[in-house]
Amino acid sequence: MKKRGLISIGLLALTMALLIVTYSEAQTQGKTPLLKGKTVNINKATEAELVKNVPLITPDLAKRIVKYRQDNGDFQTLEELLQVEGFNRDLLRRIKPFLLLEGIGGKDCTC
Repeated sequence: MKKRGLISIGLLALTMALLIVTYSEAQTQGKTPLLKGKTVNINKATEAELVKNVPLITPDLAKRIVKYRQDNGDFQTLEELLQVEGFNRDLLRRIKPFLLLEGIGGKDCTC
């Protein structure tokens, strides 16, 4: 009788442990980790500033952002970043809080 009781307790403990692990994984799935960084003006930031301050921006991506800006002029919208190779909607959604859009409208603009 004692052996059955110990087996039952062991199985119960194992079941509880599996439920806890499954619950923990379910809680973390679909959640985006908190990103830390600083806000930069996407129309003025250098490659180094982008990499240093904006999370998830690699040196290669920063280089492509600056090159796109040099070739096409200032970004008119943040969504225009989607035209840069390597950028996608998920990345834009995640780093949008770190991006400012200032300086559009030419040299006479007071924006």
